[in-house]
Amino acid sequence: MSGSTHVGIDGYYVAGSTRRNPALAEPRLDDPAASDVTEGVRFGLERAGSRKTHVVGVETSVSQPEPGHEFGNDTDAIVGLPAAARRVRLVDSTSEPTVRERPTPIATVEAEHGAIDLFDASSETVDDPVYLYDLEYDLQGDVDVGVWDTYGHDSILDADDVVSWARVFDTAHEFGEGELVIENGLLRLTIDEPTNADETAALKAETYDPSAAGGDGAWTTIALPEYDADLDTDWQPADVDLTHIGPAQVAAQVQFEAVAGVDEGEVYVVDIELERGGEVVEVWRTDVSDAIPVDLVSLLEPIASTSVADSGVEQGLVAREEVRE
Repeated sequence: MSGSTHVGIDGYYVAGSTRRNPALAEPRLDDPAASDVTEGVRFGLERAGSRKTHVVGVETSVSQPEPGHEFGNDTDAIVGLPAAARRVRLVDSTSEPTVRERPTPIATVEAEHGAIDLFDASSETVDDPVYLYDLEYDLQGDVDVGVWDTYGHDSILDADDVVSWARVFDTAHEFGEGELVIENGLLRLTIDEPTNADETAALKAETYDPSAAGGDGAWTTIALPEYDADLDTDWQPADVDLTHIGPAQVAAQVQFEAVAGVDEGEVYVVDIELERGGEVVEVWRTDVSDAIPVDLVSLLEPIASTSVADSGVEQGLVAREEVRE
């Protein structure tokens, strides 16, 4: 879903059809790495509505997943909404949607591209609340969660301040030689999967500090425990399976492999979720019987949420006629 800001065609649009042209746009050279090979892709957009016909709706489904995790036992279910949003209100998803109230944020955080109001869905007066709001087209997406392919570039901007990473919207995207980045303007996770050409793998984390760089803001590295200094086992990401990419949440299943140390040869899989407004990532066990290995817990603890509650956020459009008072 995206918005247009052109007079007369303003609205929300979704991809209605795509057509790929497998013919290479430029001939492949003797050295494939040196050729600028492109592929043509045509897609059609369908107008899904406008701000006058729809509002943005963030649905929640608060739960305590089993078997949970080893990082804490808090029960807050935080939902982040753009602080620039107007007419924020809350409706009960299980009753008449015309019954509404104006929720109060519990905090506001400053992300890289804007402020985010935080709400606790577990403390609202209704179960599984739906948050409704309106936001100008040109502000939409600024504070959303995103997935990037670095395509081998260290920084998102090149020397000319041109974006050198590519935004990913397809969970089946193949990352090739690039690293996978999941970020929400507050927390950035970079995962380097092993390949035949380069078997090294790494998990890196950064946090956004709005007061750094003289108040201009900057990303700073989060120090994760290291093998042979802090850990007895070297756990490295072996595979990332993106399961959901949405504006309010990105989810993935990550397979870690013990490549050295006490548990060498072992494999363990966790589910992760990064939500809009989250300064930590949710990490969930997938195996009921086996706890997360001790050193893997230590590796993830600096960036893992201590809450056992999952907000279950999902963002979409809600027709105004469905929620009129």
